[in-house]
Amino acid sequence: MESVHLYSLLSGFSRALGLVWQELTEHNLRVAYLAQVLAEHCGLDHQERKYLLIASMLHEIGTIPLKDGLTNFVFEKEDYCVAGWVFCRTAKLPEDVCNMVLLRKTPWKELTPQEDSAISANCIYFADAIDAEMHAHPDATFPKLATAMEKESGNFSYIWRNAFAHIAENRTIVAAYQSSEAMDAYLSNEFCKDILSTKNLLILCDLFSQIIDSKSPFTATHSHGVAHTAQEILKLTGLALGDDYLTIYIAGLLHDIGKLAIPVDILEKPGSLSDQERHEIKQHAEIGIQLLDSIPGFHCVCDWAGMHHERLDGKGYPYGLGAAKLTLPMRVMAVADVFTALTESRPYRGGMELTRVVACMSAMAENRQLDADIVALVVKNALQINQVRFRAQRDAAAKFLAMRKLCAWTRV
Repeated sequence: MESVHLYSLLSGFSRALGLVWQELTEHNLRVAYLAQVLAEHCGLDHQERKYLLIASMLHEIGTIPLKDGLTNFVFEKEDYCVAGWVFCRTAKLPEDVCNMVLLRKTPWKELTPQEDSAISANCIYFADAIDAEMHAHPDATFPKLATAMEKESGNFSYIWRNAFAHIAENRTIVAAYQSSEAMDAYLSNEFCKDILSTKNLLILCDLFSQIIDSKSPFTATHSHGVAHTAQEILKLTGLALGDDYLTIYIAGLLHDIGKLAIPVDILEKPGSLSDQERHEIKQHAEIGIQLLDSIPGFHCVCDWAGMHHERLDGKGYPYGLGAAKLTLPMRVMAVADVFTALTESRPYRGGMELTRVVACMSAMAENRQLDADIVALVVKNALQINQVRFRAQRDAAAKFLAMRKLCAWTRV
């Protein structure tokens, strides 16, 4: 698998969050840019700035609804800082990052300045406030805001108010803030040497799979089920290289990233979908491809994840590719997605028993929807594959349970 840069991955995930709330599309980018310019001016070291980058690019993840039922939200709207902290902590992000997300709306007067994450959390709060003012008031300028912020000592540290006063007249910084391309170029250059280790890549992808699956309780463990199932099937083929197992696992975690753009009422509709709704839900595959393709180093992840609804007979989507253009990993992903989905309960049906699952998949193979050789491999090893799938989804469910408990603990 190719190397993946920290900023490239965060940038792709930030764009994905914009699918849920359109106002987040470039907000995270602007906040991250402002925070980094301020941090650079104040001389924060690279490690501090790296954690600040992660927290600022992901600071709004708590606004993504986490549901434990069709109508019950685990986090109310006012708890989105806690929700973001819970997402980050459950995914085992660094403690400083978790705390920045938790404290990002806490006034400076309520923080303990000696805490490692306090000053950085307040930087995010300050950058967020500047961005909100700039977009709420079209006539706002950096110099005007710098003057106004002098009175905000209760909310913001003198460090950030003073730093902003110094950079407010910098034409290069002001011009870059008006251009997503310029901000992206600055951040990409600042973190060009930060290549993710396999461990950290998996941590961030695991975090985002939780966000993807949290939209509906019917898909709360789906991505992990597909990731582990696809990896197990690929191993059983004996035809893959070492790196392929990591790639297909990540592809499984992120294969439904495009569903962030699909309204929950369609995902959870108990009856038949209308033609328009069916068309809308099919769009998730192409949306996911566009997102994953924008992340350098994710070429294979994009191809393998994005084609999970393609079929050998050419009647799949989004491109109707057909057998000649579907590689082995793409075919494995399609089989793993169907296998996992059939075992899960959905609004319109209950989860199938294993005998029904393999019978249904065998019929799909006969109709050239799924690869017959891979389906035969699944049938032969159905118990083993199902155990892998079950353990993965059990562990994913335990994570969501832990998140709910963490939320409840913070309310005591």
